Amino acid sequence: MIENTTYPRQQVQHKQMHYSPNLLSTVNNAIDNRKVAVIEYDSSQKGVSIREIEPVAIVYKDRKRNLVGWCRLRNDYRSFRLDRLNSIKLKQEEFAARNDFNVADFQDDPNGNGS
Repeated sequence: MIENTTYPRQQVQHKQMHYSPNLLSTVNNAIDNRKVAVIEYDSSQKGVSIREIEPVAIVYKDRKRNLVGWCRLRNDYRSFRLDRLNSIKLKQEEFAARNDFNVADFQDDPNGNGS
């Protein structure tokens, strides 16, 4: 005789990516055309802030898409998770390419080696 045993379901919460499909297009446009972007970013630690950035790359970090750019507020490169961007607006202002950016500093190792 086979027992009919039921186990309680484990509840697993999956956070859905909630960014607009247009967001990715806008970000790519900013990177390709070197346009300064104004973003509203919702940081898990510091809350919502408005940043003016010079977008340079989209990377994967911890299995999440991130926008990397020169943050004019912090005067340094910063990484912004796309699912935490509330909005992005491109300015007409163009920025000059910087030669000190290294994408490997901001993304997961594609070979799977530890960081």
